[in-house]
Amino acid sequence: MKKKWFIYLFLTLIPAVVISFILAQHKVSSVETEYKSEAQEFADFHAMNIGNFLGETVGRLEMLSTSIKVQNNNKDELQKILQETEEKDSRFSGFYWSNSNGDLLIGSNPIKNPINVSDRAYFQQALKTKKTSLSEAHIGRVTGRYIISVATPFMDDEQVTGVLIASLRIDEVGAAINSLIKEEMIVVIDETGKTLIRAGSIPEKNSVKSSMKVAQIPWTISAYVTSENDLVFRKALLQYFIIFLTITNILYLSAQNLLLRKKVNKEKEQMEIHKLELIGNLAASTAHEIRNPLTGIKGLVKLLSEEYREEKAQAYFEVIQLEIDRINAIVGELLVLGKPTAYTLKTYNANEIVAEIEPIIHSEANFTNVEFSIHYHSEDLPVSCIKDQLKQVILNLSKNSLQAMPNGGRLSINIERQDESCLITVADNGIGMQKEQIAQAFKPFFTLKKDGSGLGLTVCKRIIDSYGGKVFIKSVPNEGTQVEIILPLAIEPVNGKQKLQ
Repeated sequence: MKKKWFIYLFLTLIPAVVISFILAQHKVSSVETEYKSEAQEFADFHAMNIGNFLGETVGRLEMLSTSIKVQNNNKDELQKILQETEEKDSRFSGFYWSNSNGDLLIGSNPIKNPINVSDRAYFQQALKTKKTSLSEAHIGRVTGRYIISVATPFMDDEQVTGVLIASLRIDEVGAAINSLIKEEMIVVIDETGKTLIRAGSIPEKNSVKSSMKVAQIPWTISAYVTSENDLVFRKALLQYFIIFLTITNILYLSAQNLLLRKKVNKEKEQMEIHKLELIGNLAASTAHEIRNPLTGIKGLVKLLSEEYREEKAQAYFEVIQLEIDRINAIVGELLVLGKPTAYTLKTYNANEIVAEIEPIIHSEANFTNVEFSIHYHSEDLPVSCIKDQLKQVILNLSKNSLQAMPNGGRLSINIERQDESCLITVADNGIGMQKEQIAQAFKPFFTLKKDGSGLGLTVCKRIIDSYGGKVFIKSVPNEGTQVEIILPLAIEPVNGKQKLQ
């Protein structure tokens, strides 16, 4: 019982678990790729929006710079413009005007103490490139807020005469991102790895991440989407396990069924062997006992037939004699079913054996209006056998074919070489046999004839088997039957005698 459970576990449960685990992992990888693609789409989208936001900011500042230039450096007007611009746009925490040395001269917010921004990298970049530059995120010196400074140089005759500085609020950038959040979480970090903005709330442990760089500023935007990998894995594992457990169980049951059938067939074969051995032993012992009184009966009947010459009595004696001959023939077949230990094998030419019985078959074929033909092989085909027994086999098969053609037909015997074997084929176009009948043909006492003993084909197979050969029957109902005898060739002459097995 334990062995059966171990085999079942090894052939069904373990393969189902292993295959299901591998496929579930593959399913998770596929789903994770989809999550990754979705996260990348969100990262690209928000990076583009931040880029647009910064681009719009730079454009706004450059327009303001152009407006200031028109005022011809009127400080009162300049301060008024800066204050009005700040009030209209909440993204800015302040606007400032500085000279080329970095001193803040005017601002939308009060400048209580002198402030110089010449040490800022963004300011030096604006002076050097004479183009608008953006700073990294930092704490503003005027407002103390977390900002990004945007510096636009003011040009006069190709010389920088001043710089317009705007303080862009980081929290406003975060608010802009937050307004576009759906089901993702966005984290913005600067080039030092510091987190500047976090929008959305997704646990990073159960999420998939994709990142994108912002073009105008050294920021990296990471988008997180909720991952259900654990749930997907459990569902896929259960689904695949049920499917493959069903498949492996079907295969296991099919294999068990196949093995059971083989076992049953093997037991049947062994039973047939035991049955034949039992019948053979019984037949051999019984046949000898029957033949002795039959010989006496036959002799007495012959004497009585000589004494009583009446026509009626002679008819009775003739019937008795025929029945005694029939009993003798059956007894002879029974003896063959026994162990023929008294016989030895010799080498004969198969062509010559068939040629010796050709007249007998020809005569019976003519009597039953059957067209008969024999095709001999062009070379000698030496086989190890008992000549009379092989003759008996071919005669029995020919007789069966003739009886299968009560209204005439064609009977042929063909002798040929097949590799290292001799093939003798007896074929007719008679009534044929069903598949079920072919399966039973070699079993003792199975017959389709009213007066048959059911031992003819059994004896034939027993004889051919004893020579190391094989017998096959091919038949189609109403088309005919073909019996093939395959005997191993005795290539070298047989020296001495060989015991018949």
